[in-house]
Amino acid sequence: MTSANINILERLGLQFLHRGLERGDTRIHRLSRGEMDEIRRIERRVIALAAGAGALSGGVLSAAEIALYGRLVEETGASTWSQQLPYWWRYLTLSVLVSAVEILAMYWTILRAVARIGSIAGLRLSGQEIEDVIALGLSRAALDLPNPRMPIHGIDPYARVSRWRLALLSVVYRMKVGATTFAVRLLLRRIIARAAVRLASALAAIPVFAIWNALIARWMIREARFRAAGPIAVQELGDVFAACRGDLDAESRHAIVAAVGESVVCAGDAHPNFILLVPRLLQELEVPREVLAEWDSTRDRLPTLPARAQDILLATLTTATLLGGSRRAQRKLLAEAYTLCGRPFDVQALRSAMEELLDGQGLGTQRALLHVS
Repeated sequence: MTSANINILERLGLQFLHRGLERGDTRIHRLSRGEMDEIRRIERRVIALAAGAGALSGGVLSAAEIALYGRLVEETGASTWSQQLPYWWRYLTLSVLVSAVEILAMYWTILRAVARIGSIAGLRLSGQEIEDVIALGLSRAALDLPNPRMPIHGIDPYARVSRWRLALLSVVYRMKVGATTFAVRLLLRRIIARAAVRLASALAAIPVFAIWNALIARWMIREARFRAAGPIAVQELGDVFAACRGDLDAESRHAIVAAVGESVVCAGDAHPNFILLVPRLLQELEVPREVLAEWDSTRDRLPTLPARAQDILLATLTTATLLGGSRRAQRKLLAEAYTLCGRPFDVQALRSAMEELLDGQGLGTQRALLHVS
């Protein structure tokens, strides 16, 4: 996706990251313990700042509500909805303004954090298309924007996702940070206010807003970490295939690509990790993209593949599952592949591999299946 196809918010996020990501000789690499410690410090700082912003804005709105209610409702004796309109108009206007400032501050803080995380991971960006994929993925995570609904080398990740589910996901994404934050606050203020005295309800709302902000920030920064770690695994997997391509016959290479194509469809999402993984896989294995849609015709041939090819297929499919977020349908596909290859499927090992991926360790334990150190 080029910069001409993105909206203004994505463009601003992309420009911010291009300026914020450091440029130097460092390249994508597995993260050291010190680098991961720094990333965790960044994550904790962002969550703390988001919680503080929520507490501050909650305190401002609570104080404003107490003052406005006392002056425009209690002092005037307004008891009906129409009589209380001046109070509601002022309170809602102030709520929108305070929430908008708070959300912009959160976006700015998270974008700065994401730029730093990307720099630590070695993501040095220029105008190259593959780097724009990384940058757009990071900026969408920081801005909490959904991935674009686009095919990946001819395969449609949304082929099995119903229209109502796509519409619901779109609404949820657009409401999660902005509208949801405002709506939840307004609802909680009304509920709490009816259950306790006004001053107590105002004080009680402050930690609620802080916790809500902390949860949102944690989700966004974790997704950014996930997207920054994805290119590390993709690069390692590509290097492995470049080295062992000669060990795989045409049938094995086709089966590996078809399995990844099925995993993309099972994920139901055009995740930027897939946009990096699929073309690298096609290039290194020298397989046409039409093979991505051939899982149904290759599934039954998995038991007959050589043991080495089965190892590589399972490690690759596990990596694709992790890069797509380990969705339920992906895990089901992975378990089926393990069964067809006559291997036990370990769900706990998959969880551990996800933690390794998030920690910037690339393929992690999948290196053992690939017979690499």
